[in-house]
Amino acid sequence: MIAITSNYRHTITEMFLSSKNCSKVKVYNMSQKELVLSFLNKQSHDRIPFAHCDRHLPRGELERIARNMGMALLCYRPCYIEYIPNVELTVKYEGEYIIRKYETRFGSLFERLKVGVGYGQACFGRDWKGLQPIRTSFMVKSLEDYRILKFIAENLHFKPYYYPVEDQTKRLGNDGIVISTLPYEPMQRLIIEWIGHRIYLDMVKNKEIVEEIYNILEEKYEKELFPIAAEAPSKVILYGGNIDSLIVNPKMFEKYYLPTYEKLANILHAKGKLLDVHMDGKLKALSNLISKSKVDIIEAFTPPPTGDLPIEDALAQWEDKIIWINFPSAISTAQGPNPQYVKRYLIELLEKSIPYCNRIMVIASTENYVPEENLLAMAEVMEKAIIPLNKNVIEEIRKMCLN
Repeated sequence: MIAITSNYRHTITEMFLSSKNCSKVKVYNMSQKELVLSFLNKQSHDRIPFAHCDRHLPRGELERIARNMGMALLCYRPCYIEYIPNVELTVKYEGEYIIRKYETRFGSLFERLKVGVGYGQACFGRDWKGLQPIRTSFMVKSLEDYRILKFIAENLHFKPYYYPVEDQTKRLGNDGIVISTLPYEPMQRLIIEWIGHRIYLDMVKNKEIVEEIYNILEEKYEKELFPIAAEAPSKVILYGGNIDSLIVNPKMFEKYYLPTYEKLANILHAKGKLLDVHMDGKLKALSNLISKSKVDIIEAFTPPPTGDLPIEDALAQWEDKIIWINFPSAISTAQGPNPQYVKRYLIELLEKSIPYCNRIMVIASTENYVPEENLLAMAEVMEKAIIPLNKNVIEEIRKMCLN
């Protein structure tokens, strides 16, 4: 956590409100909402969108300056309620752990999650540092547990609940957009939430058991969840995510992920909506398959040094994809406040994107809190990233933003 004294905070504020490199209130032709929507609709827009996820943005004086400099808010809200009749769920707290027990007529399963300080008090199911619980024990611990898990999957249901999306849309106004969220893809849910790493061994030795539950979930999604998403009151629908070739190899991605994306995309496109998938991991091995997918938005694309696929290669290969770039936390956060380094990296990133600048949006972080000095540094660069972006614009940004 970066500690900022009141005097230092005042210094930063004065620097960004009075500096020759940053006007006090920059007047744009478009609001943040209009800019992002024009960008998504492939319409004319005056600059490259810059945004931050509301779940990673504690409110305060300095973030307000960044927003006044043009940073949009991306607000993620569920459009459904999930329920499991015939299954009794009990939750028990044991120190820094939460234990969830699922009781069925076939027996019980439990999972254990480690939580940080403030979980249950802080926002968006996170602790005071903005981190989610870490699952340390999964529900499936033996082959016998799959019978119980199958019963849970069979009794899983969804119903629409649009209030969170509608309410946030009204509150947000022109400051950004609201994105309707769905749960993990069926296979991703099995890997990340229900089964864990043992799924890879079970897929080799007992594939039919795993696929039976996968098929149950896929059918549930297609019949109940996808129609809910189609009627959600937002342009963008986020479906699952945390795609990483270290978790999902190309064969798995092609067999279990591309079909479910296609089913949902067909429904959403008929309603004028866009399919967004959170792909924040190493994607080089999946790159060819991603280009063939019906996904519209590659969200949280993370360039090197964290990811393994350069932005210019991704843009060249994914000709019809919109890319929401996640500013790598290795640059933005891990090294603490370092505005000059952040600005230099961002300018180079924009330069590499020149031929495809109408298909990118930069997100301050899809992972964590960002030191406010670095956030303001990003905003300083991005308010000058006008369309059309070219070498002359990049050189002008360098002159104005780098010491």
